[in-house]
Amino acid sequence: MSILSSIMMSKRENPWGDSPKGGSKRPSGGGYRPGGPDIDDVLREAQNRMKNMMGGRGGPGEPNSGKIFGLVLAGLGFVWLASGIYIVQPDENGVVLRFGEYVKTVTEPGPNYHLPYPIETVIKPKVTTENIVEVGFRRKVYSGQAFGQRTLHTLKDGQEVDVPPESLMLTGDENIVDLNFTVRWRIGIPENYLFKVSNPDSALKNIAESAMREVIGKHPIDAALTESRAMIQEEVRELIQSVADSYEMGVLISGIELQQVNPPKSVIEAFRDVQAARADKERTQNEAIGYANDILPRARGEAAQILQEAEGYKSARVSEAEGDAARFNAQLIEYRGAKEVTKERLYLETMQEVMKDTQKVVITGGASGNVLPYLPLDRMKEGGRR
Repeated sequence: MSILSSIMMSKRENPWGDSPKGGSKRPSGGGYRPGGPDIDDVLREAQNRMKNMMGGRGGPGEPNSGKIFGLVLAGLGFVWLASGIYIVQPDENGVVLRFGEYVKTVTEPGPNYHLPYPIETVIKPKVTTENIVEVGFRRKVYSGQAFGQRTLHTLKDGQEVDVPPESLMLTGDENIVDLNFTVRWRIGIPENYLFKVSNPDSALKNIAESAMREVIGKHPIDAALTESRAMIQEEVRELIQSVADSYEMGVLISGIELQQVNPPKSVIEAFRDVQAARADKERTQNEAIGYANDILPRARGEAAQILQEAEGYKSARVSEAEGDAARFNAQLIEYRGAKEVTKERLYLETMQEVMKDTQKVVITGGASGNVLPYLPLDRMKEGGRR
């Protein structure tokens, strides 16, 4: 375009050209157009200049335009070929496309090469980054409408926006529960994640919500609120992974986390009263069991002790009776042999046994007629105190 414009300007300054003898050419024939150059001359001049730039030589002192043009083309070609160099980071995979069709996946980090655009392109998804899907609530919300675009707002720590259409679910005992949970996942097979499903993030969220509804519908509300949370989380994780694999989504489910499991707000106070009553019941039962565990072993111990004492008393009484019987038999034999001596000995032994702990005064001879002067009243008084 610049060549044509320069030729047009030169022709406009002298539309008929200069004559060899300094005169001017006069227009003749039907090709003359007053006020403008001949179009055939303009095209011919443009062709000549293009030939010079592509390889012809200019006049004295002019550069070789063809070589410069060739160098420019070579430089552009080198830049175009070099644009195929790309680097795969340690947390990425390189998915190479040829005219939009999947070719290969590069998993090794470092520099790699693909044919330049538009022949081949590369997509580098993050395969080690753990992503989170929120179901039943949002920590980031869209608001406002400015020039057709929504504004994304991140809430403060601890703030959440509940989404009742997602969070309200029916349990196995036909109760309604308000359940929020998150799904942690990462990309496992990049080419499947990119091309098998049109919107894998939205599809994964729908699968997670459906799986949770299916699993929670098999458990009563008490199990969901208390002891079965870990089991429910694992069941949901396995179900989501199974459905995602059937769709060839190329994602790996790391875990499911139940954020809150509550009855609906309209009946939550009644449920709390029920839970408090059940807690009191369990506490009372535990106290009763603890008391029983304390008193029963003690009673059994006391019973065993009484039995042992009774057995000991029985053995002692039997042994004592057997000893008395044996002693009586021995005394009987002695009595039959010497009656008087045996009677005297038995009398003395009996008196010794009876009077061994009493104060005694032995009086002999003529003093036996007057007992009072010999009665030790002070000692008898002390003995009575003892």
